Amino acid sequence: MQPVSREVEARTASLASASVQALYADPFWEARYGAQRARRFGDEDAVFHVRYLVQALDANRPAVLENYARWLRTLLFTRGMCTLHLDQHFEGLAHALQAEGFGPGTPPHAYVQSAREALRHTVGPAWQLEAATPALVQEVVRRLGSGLTPENRLRLEQEVRLHLSYLSDSLALDRADLWEAHLHWYAGFWPQRGLAPLTFPHLLGALLAALGSEHAEARTLLARAPISWEELHS
Repeated sequence: MQPVSREVEARTASLASASVQALYADPFWEARYGAQRARRFGDEDAVFHVRYLVQALDANRPAVLENYARWLRTLLFTRGMCTLHLDQHFEGLAHALQAEGFGPGTPPHAYVQSAREALRHTVGPAWQLEAATPALVQEVVRRLGSGLTPENRLRLEQEVRLHLSYLSDSLALDRADLWEAHLHWYAGFWPQRGLAPLTFPHLLGALLAALGSEHAEARTLLARAPISWEELHS
């Protein structure tokens, strides 16, 4: 019987392709990077994920994939992405593995789940904010979700979770400039989310109001948002 790493390696192309299909349904990628560039780099990254998984399996060391995930997160953040995006990519790989017979309880699936856990922030304000994310998402939706359809409430939850991920990464890496660059770009992209009459400043304002005193660093960073807060009252 051949090692499981060889079985995974033999399926590299199919696993990589299957892992990214759900991501490409999000208009974010085409808007942010252009259709061809988004798919080219997305496909390349998907292959790299599988190759590092194979290396980890060969070495019998989940840390190989975990260290790769943490390194890649820092690199991708400087290019306009966040931890949530990378986690979604690994989630797609876990689903692809399961479809190929490597489901929960198998080393390939367990290694990918370990890499996802390695993406969690573990110290400081970023850890506090990430730990509070589920409660903050629900509070922001409570403030803004009145009158939304169930489908749009779910989309709003996803939006809040996304921006909290960007905010957590900015705190962890001490890169306020990248947070502000993200907001500048996202303000123009927001209409594509189809949540009108909610505006992007509405979301940021509700998030700022939801953050308590225990998230002082996050509040300070969010309050510097280069978005016209006057729009909140228009």
